[in-house]
Amino acid sequence: MAGKQDPLLYALGRARLTGSRKTQYNHRLEARRFVMTLREFGNGVAKWANITNKHVAAVVAQWRADGLSLGTIKNNLAGVRAVCMTYGNEAIASSNSAFGVGRRAYITNVNRAVADVEFERVTGHLCASGNPQSDRVALMLGFQREFGMRLEESMKFNPLRDVGGNLVHIHVGTKGGRPRWLVIRTAGQRELLDAAKTSGFYRDLRHGIIPERCREEQWRGFVYRTVRQASFETGGTGLRMHGLRHAYAHKRYEELTGFLPPCRYDSRESYHAAAMKAAGQDWRERDELARCTIREELGHSPDRVDIDAQYLGKR
Repeated sequence: MAGKQDPLLYALGRARLTGSRKTQYNHRLEARRFVMTLREFGNGVAKWANITNKHVAAVVAQWRADGLSLGTIKNNLAGVRAVCMTYGNEAIASSNSAFGVGRRAYITNVNRAVADVEFERVTGHLCASGNPQSDRVALMLGFQREFGMRLEESMKFNPLRDVGGNLVHIHVGTKGGRPRWLVIRTAGQRELLDAAKTSGFYRDLRHGIIPERCREEQWRGFVYRTVRQASFETGGTGLRMHGLRHAYAHKRYEELTGFLPPCRYDSRESYHAAAMKAAGQDWRERDELARCTIREELGHSPDRVDIDAQYLGKR
């Protein structure tokens, strides 16, 4: 839903916000992000007065899973509160900690990568459904796992346009508008690209995988609902698409270093022992080089060491 067709977005456009023009503009953008994520869950709440802490907590959890920075989440929450208060809704918790958003992001060394068996189970279920739209979703999941693409990147990627020789160009839908090139390293990547080229899902060089006459926000919501339903129906615990980027990062780390990332070990000592066994005294250099490479391949800024720690754990 978008514009006047979505009651929350329609009301957002009419909200009489306070503050400078810049502040009002930012709050509208922040609140709009909240609405778009809420709709991805299939939630149809129609009034800002009816938004609850439960709605906000669910959206914040998704933002965290999508890798949004702490600052971005805090800004978005400010916009949500501002709009809710405009419509007389003062029930939203004033403390960000109520939604698990603290003063700083702690590195928990938790493995958030989607296991291969879970990926195969979900994509197999999608491809066996007989629904061509589910086949599109399965292909997108493949892009996210094999090339570390974000959801939006996998939606807008076009193999007929963005593949040349042994290189893949990811440049549409990237965060911050930062393009990147990836080398095609494996037979699995090549097979996926070949299947995509012959799938018939790409009608020309301009468009991605979103079906014709389907708006981007509609397709995004369909993808989230389809993946969630498929993962639970096949006995999984709920595949999170961002976990496919984690899986890519883990695989690349092992390829580049010869040992698994810290978050895959029970303790720092066991990680150090495995690293020493594989690389000897040079393990720290391998670790640093791998992190720099993965940072670039995932489309992160060179100085975002906090981000790769979220994916790989801290040594």
